[in-house]
Amino acid sequence: MSFPRRWPQWLTLAVALTAGLLAFANYFFPQSFLNGPTQALLKTTVLVSGGALLLAAFHLAWRHWPKARQKDPGSLLLLAGFAGTFVAGLLPGGFLAGAGNWLYHWMLAPGMAAVFALLPIFLAVALIRHLSLRDVGGALLFLGLMAVLLGQIPGLTANVPFLAGMRHDILIAPAAAAFRGVLLGIAIGSILALLRYTLLRK
Repeated sequence: MSFPRRWPQWLTLAVALTAGLLAFANYFFPQSFLNGPTQALLKTTVLVSGGALLLAAFHLAWRHWPKARQKDPGSLLLLAGFAGTFVAGLLPGGFLAGAGNWLYHWMLAPGMAAVFALLPIFLAVALIRHLSLRDVGGALLFLGLMAVLLGQIPGLTANVPFLAGMRHDILIAPAAAAFRGVLLGIAIGSILALLRYTLLRK
């Protein structure tokens, strides 16, 4: 395929690489002339991400609308929650006052807290079921998970301060390093996928 016919792909590649290199360079030189363009790039990214999330939410509602017309309880509950949250966000004050504030503090925040509270338990169950604790890696992962879980209990950490300190050390050093490694892997994989899609597509 000739270059004139592939110019959208090359333009996408150029924009993506330029934005990535700009943000990467600004990370090491935050007080340089790159700060202004990088901040504008980040604001644009936030706007595009917000639009994408809004489009995804409406697409989800559109997909559940036929099921809701058939009186499916899950779809009806999802659409009711979506409509209530959307209307509350449009009211004066948004989620900072009034109905939006009540909805956030008494519905959304407790729901998210419950989901994140159950996540370590699900991870522990999955670890026990799918990993062998006799392996060194599985045993260390299980011990670290249990230490973090025990370090989250206020009554226990008040009597055993060592658990709180150990939880802090685990989250600051190995957990943060692993999380950053995952982010770096995702970034490198995304770059390679973009290059492959742009350069090798016929």
